[in-house]
Amino acid sequence: MKHSKVIFSDTLCLFIICLVVTFAVAGTRAAFKDRIAKQEWTQTQSVMSELIEADEFEEVKVPGENQAFKALDTAGDTLGYLFVTKAYGYGSDVSVMSAISEGEVVGIDILDASNETPGLGQNVTKKEFADQFAGLVGAPEVVKNTPSGENQVEAVTGATKSSNAVAKSVEEALALFEQVTASEN
Repeated sequence: MKHSKVIFSDTLCLFIICLVVTFAVAGTRAAFKDRIAKQEWTQTQSVMSELIEADEFEEVKVPGENQAFKALDTAGDTLGYLFVTKAYGYGSDVSVMSAISEGEVVGIDILDASNETPGLGQNVTKKEFADQFAGLVGAPEVVKNTPSGENQVEAVTGATKSSNAVAKSVEEALALFEQVTASEN
């Protein structure tokens, strides 16, 4: 009987501790949500500025879970568009930001490939791989050997699924570019 009282009190104590910690974390998140959102936007703008130098970025509505931004100069003229898209790789979604101007990929940045295989799939985040997408004007084709044709990119060795996920994300960004520019004209 005494043993069951000890177990009950220990369980109750652990439950109360978990409850207090949960509310403390949730309360902290709620208290700092504006600051967190501001930091996330600053980080997003930093990545966008590396891809297209612009004075201002304006959000554009696109279908689905994708995000889109219009890059503007000081006069308000459009310099290009940035799209955040994702596709499933080997272990999870690979999130990519693609910068497109006049139908041509200016550059890409891999935002998240953290759940891809370390040492293989995560290599899609390397600059050498991402740089291959600059200048593409159509859907990228992933090849295992040195690219010989238009719109071809060389897959990361041992990470074809991750490489294809990036290519699919860029292809989706190009399709969104066509939709956005057609709706603005």
